[in-house]
This record gives sequence, C-alpha cells and structure tokens, in this order.
Amino acid sequence: MRSLYIAIMILLAISIVACVQTEKPTVKIGVLVPKTGKFQTAGVVMENAAKLAKKHVEENGKVKIELEFADCGDSAEKTKAAFLDLANRGVVAIVGAYSSPQAIAAADAALETKTPYIVSVASTGLIEKKVAEGNSYVFRNAYNTTYWGKLASEFLSLSNAEAYYFQGFQPLSTFNKGMLNVIQQNTDLTLIDEVYYNPSVDPKDVQNKARDAAQKIGDKDVLILGDPGSLSVAFLKAYRGSGGKGIVYSVGGVLALPQTLKGLNSTADYTAFQAAALEKIASTEYTKKYFDGYRKEYEEEANNYAGVLTYDAILILGQALEKLENVKSGDEKLKTSLIEELEKGEFKGACGIYRFNAKHQAEWGSEKLEGKLAEWVNGEALVLYPAKFAESEVLWP
Repeated sequence: MRSLYIAIMILLAISIVACVQTEKPTVKIGVLVPKTGKFQTAGVVMENAAKLAKKHVEENGKVKIELEFADCGDSAEKTKAAFLDLANRGVVAIVGAYSSPQAIAAADAALETKTPYIVSVASTGLIEKKVAEGNSYVFRNAYNTTYWGKLASEFLSLSNAEAYYFQGFQPLSTFNKGMLNVIQQNTDLTLIDEVYYNPSVDPKDVQNKARDAAQKIGDKDVLILGDPGSLSVAFLKAYRGSGGKGIVYSVGGVLALPQTLKGLNSTADYTAFQAAALEKIASTEYTKKYFDGYRKEYEEEANNYAGVLTYDAILILGQALEKLENVKSGDEKLKTSLIEELEKGEFKGACGIYRFNAKHQAEWGSEKLEGKLAEWVNGEALVLYPAKFAESEVLWP
C-alpha cells in the first residue's frame, strides 16, 4: 500500500512539473496609439492591427502576449507621458506612435527607461542618429525618410512624367520635407511647386490648395500628395472637381484603402500609391493572414502602412521572444536579451522578412523587404512595382 502511495505521489509531482514547464509565459507589450488629435484615424487601425498580431503570435503556442495601450495623441509631450506610463506598467517593449516628433520623444523615453522601442510609422533620420550616438533601445521596422523618397522617385521614373508638384500636410512637414529632399536628389524633373495645407489655420485650406494645384499641373505631370490621412480624400475630390490633370501619387494611408478608392468612383482613377504590403503580393504567409484576418475581425479592408507595420512590429517582438529562454515579464535581463535578439535575428512579417542594420533600421529595399507601388484604374489596384510583380505600366488619363 505504501509503495502504491509513493508511486501515485511521484506521478502527481511529474504531472505538476510538466504542467508548469508547458505553461506559456505571458509578457506585456506596450502600444502607443493616437486615440485623440490629428492622427486618430490611424490610431484605430494601429490598435486593431496590434490585436490581430497578438492573436497570430499566440497561435504559435510559444508565448502569450498581454497588450497595454496608451494614447499618444498628436504631440511629443503626450507621447513621452504615454511612454513613461507604459514603462511603469511593466511592459517588456513598446511599439507605435505616429509622427516624427512623437517618435523622437518616445526614443528619448526609451533610453530614459531602458525599454526597447520599435518605431512602426515615423520616418525621421534622427532615429538612426540616436542609435549611432548610443541609444541601443530603439529600432525601426517602418521606412526611413530616404526610402520614402526613393519610392516616390521610382514612381516618377516609371511614369515618364514631365514634371511634378508637391502637396504636403503641415502637421507632417518634417516627414514631407525630408521625403521631397530625397526626391530632388534622385530626379532631374522640374518641381512645379511645393505647397502645404493646414486646415487648423483655414478650414477651407484643403479645397483652396486643391484648386490652386489644378491650375498649375499639366496632362503629363504628377502631383505628389504627402498626406496619408482622411484630408487627402477631400483634397483629391476638390482637385479632380476643379479639372486637375495628370496622376496623383499618394503616400498611402487612407488613399490606399480599396473601400476608400471604390467609394470615390471615377474620381479615384489614376491615383497611384505606395504600400508596405499589398494583398496581391504574398511576401510571406503573414501577408494573407493579415489581410484576411483583418477583414474577418473588423469587417473592413486592412490598412497597408501604419496598420500593417504596427502588426509586423508585434510579430517581430513575438518571434524574438520565442527564441529566448526563461521569458518572464518584468525581468530586466529579458530586455537586454531581447535587444540582442533583435540585432542578430531575422523576422517574418506581412511586408516581408526583416533584418535590422547597425543603426537598427529595417533593411527596406533589400530582396526580402521591399515597398510596393500600385495605381488605381477602373476600380482595381494594378501593381507597378516591384518589377517582378508588375501587372501594368503606369497609365495616364
């Protein structure tokens, strides 16, 4: 009887140990989203995408994620406060924020709190500069400004345009001006004008700037629209309604969403755009999981820049954490190990396969990670770039 009792206790102990060993570790990841202010439209898709990524990471069964969200608004000050709040909640890493000033504030807070941070939207070159100066906590999976400019330059080359016009958005002027500077370095085409609208100063500024542009742009000119938000739709309507000619090249965002473009009917024709991911191009298995999953979860089409890159940032962290042993949220050594894994690892996302260079910038423009260009014509997005996926040449009205 005693032997039977001992045997039962041993089996019970083994089963308890097995349960403990197979229990998935839970880690907290913070997400900075603009729930209020000028960028709140992007905030919705960023939060949705982060939740979808959590689901897909947990499907691998190796790590469990608890997302902590904080409103970063549209200012650097609110972003830093939100970052510090998330750090105090015990997160192992943070992703997100929107504009360049916000990302810079978050990068400074990352160094202050020794918390790994992935910039998933903003493009400012100051991020790489901070890493070069010793801030090893910051990574960026989004484009840098140079790559934004190179993509726009690629489109100008593909289009055989005669000249181009740059329409910027004042709250994103740091990004816009940096992008335009790269374009000017990469093309000999004439810049017709550089203009910025700011509806907070004049409610009719978007429409007025659109009418002005329509007076200056010719049949074979490209209007580069540097606003990824909802005001870009109002601008496009006013521009085409005023007889605006040529092609409108959008930096993406709202004007790259199929439901937006379909809703504009013929007004959307000959609108080209960049996208970090396109549903037609299956860069990895996560491309389909992202677009299909977003459509199923939220009953709308997925965003192909701020949304998908926030999704990928969570995937990157999830895959890095899966490679680490003894993952415990709140363990300071875990943050150091996470940084080391991000520096040396390769990570799958919906956009492609990520590696980070010495300045912690994702290697956009590499064979495994490329931006995409498409043009909306007759109710369909036609892939223009990369060349191996191209469905059409650039089409003119």
